Amino acid sequence: MFGRRTPSLKELIRLQHEELRLWDEEARRRREEDRLQHEKWMAESRQAIEENREFNREILLRNEKVYTSVLARLEKLGEEMEEGRLQIRANTEAVLRLLDRFDEPGEATA
Repeated sequence: MFGRRTPSLKELIRLQHEELRLWDEEARRRREEDRLQHEKWMAESRQAIEENREFNREILLRNEKVYTSVLARLEKLGEEMEEGRLQIRANTEAVLRLLDRFDEPGEATA
């Protein structure tokens, strides 16, 4: 009608086949893009994981150094406290011995 030619069944099948081929090529191209994007993402993820591991190792080493020095200082403070405790005990015993000498039996008490 109006000068348009009606395509034959053979032409319709050929056009449909061509559209299907183009669609298939587009699907393959997208799958390849997706695969490449996935590989890129995986590589970046592995790199980020390794960087995090390295960062954590460094932090743990720093913490270990800090805690080692803190523990050493605490041990030294503990020893100093023990020495102070022993000194106080010795001083208390000395004062008590002096008091005992003043309170010898037979002496007048104040």
